[in-house]
Amino acid sequence: MNAHVIRAMGVLAPNDLRLIWRDGFLLSFMAFVLPLACLGVRWLVPFVGELVAQWVVLEPYYGLIVASVIIAGEPVMLGFVIGILFIEERDEGTLLALQASPLSLRSFLGYRLLVAMGLNVVLTTIGVYFAGLVSVSLFVILVSATLASLGVPLVALIYAIYIKNKVQALMLLKPVQIWSGLPTLLFFVPTPWQWIGSVLMPLYYPMRLFWGAADGQAEWWLIIPGFIIPGAALLWLLRRFERNVYA
Repeated sequence: MNAHVIRAMGVLAPNDLRLIWRDGFLLSFMAFVLPLACLGVRWLVPFVGELVAQWVVLEPYYGLIVASVIIAGEPVMLGFVIGILFIEERDEGTLLALQASPLSLRSFLGYRLLVAMGLNVVLTTIGVYFAGLVSVSLFVILVSATLASLGVPLVALIYAIYIKNKVQALMLLKPVQIWSGLPTLLFFVPTPWQWIGSVLMPLYYPMRLFWGAADGQAEWWLIIPGFIIPGAALLWLLRRFERNVYA
């Protein structure tokens, strides 16, 4: 983290806190909805497992359920929150004002996205422990959450680039949630289609790493495609975002 990003943190962090505090929806979403959703997984999944026990045993899939709901779900929801902040700042002219400030747009993006990714790692780690359905090491959780955190800037930048207002943002939330859940289907298709589909659904890699570790078979090589594929998409979105701001 370079000096420009650190300086951006000192200047912009208070404004971010002000926006989140002012917007009761964002505040309640981060403070209550995300943790409660993880606690809900802890009680709801075993309850559903008892209801369907005569047809299917859910316990072997606990790792996949946690990976789908928390490992892949948290970055999408946090990306939604950060995307809302981008939309509000665009409407208030904050992004345009950066052109006349000592802080560059890249420093601003570096601060906003790195902090969001770090927050995702923290929230995901807490969420896995709240769910309490599987036993995995802290190292596995951190690696999986770090890989999945690349989904935060992907979702946030898609909102910032393509969404015009908060109403549209709320309407797009459900399709984005569906996108985050689609990698779950890849675990039940033949192997070639798993890798083909993972190009469009990069959250598959941290999910597979987590589930494999929960079953005692961690596939550490997944870190490579899990970083390269969303990283390439992120670079393209960052360039597109810069062009939109300076257009």
